[in-house]
Amino acid sequence: MTRRKKYPKTALIRLTEDEHKRRLAEARRLKVSLSRLLVHAGLTGKTPNYEDAERHDRAIDEVRRIGNNLNQIAKQLNAQRGTLNLVRVERALQETKTALESLGVFLLRG
Repeated sequence: MTRRKKYPKTALIRLTEDEHKRRLAEARRLKVSLSRLLVHAGLTGKTPNYEDAERHDRAIDEVRRIGNNLNQIAKQLNAQRGTLNLVRVERALQETKTALESLGVFLLRG
């Protein structure tokens, strides 16, 4: 199975030598890539900082872990024959929902 690209779209921008040098220096200072600096600044109207990038990466990792957990739950449910413990399934789904809602609030605060 091929892995999907993290950023499948590209955009061309035009900068003067001075603009490029200043933006690149700012990106290095903030410990983010030049493209992430420009995208974040364009979408939010402010430049990112290192903590923003770390928070974003942690949030993505957490969503991936939740997805893995849901896949494991589905695998267990599909493998079971006979009775299912619906209380445990509902509890796991509720915990997943709570985690995703908390993650959404966490990202909005950033």
